[in-house]
Amino acid sequence: MTSGKQRREEIRTKRLERAAKLHDLDRHALVKTLPVGVVAADPTQLAHCNTYGLLPAFYIDRPFVCRGCGSEEVWTAKQQKWWYEVAKGHIDSFAVRCRACRAVEKARIEEATRVSRKGMELKKMAALEQQKQKDGT
Repeated sequence: MTSGKQRREEIRTKRLERAAKLHDLDRHALVKTLPVGVVAADPTQLAHCNTYGLLPAFYIDRPFVCRGCGSEEVWTAKQQKWWYEVAKGHIDSFAVRCRACRAVEKARIEEATRVSRKGMELKKMAALEQQKQKDGT
């Protein structure tokens, strides 16, 4: 009869063995030839993804409808590879706006940021002016 501590160690060892077997099964090596429009994923570049799901072995073109204008667009495999591996986007994220709507949204956010910073600057100046008046009297 084994103690609880010994049993936990046995369970831990078996789990590590199963994980090693799964890791040895390289899903990326199973993909020998890729069809046109498919780009192979680089698993070393996806290490930043903290997910319980499987990481992709390849990217395929994904159609979507733009949230801004409603046009039908395609998020290409090449764009996905850049987003996930170069820009380090989260693996569960996907495109929701076309290029034109993304530019409009980016400009809107930059303008809101500029207005907010200007307002904060004016508020600080008013507070300094008020402090000067209080100290002067």
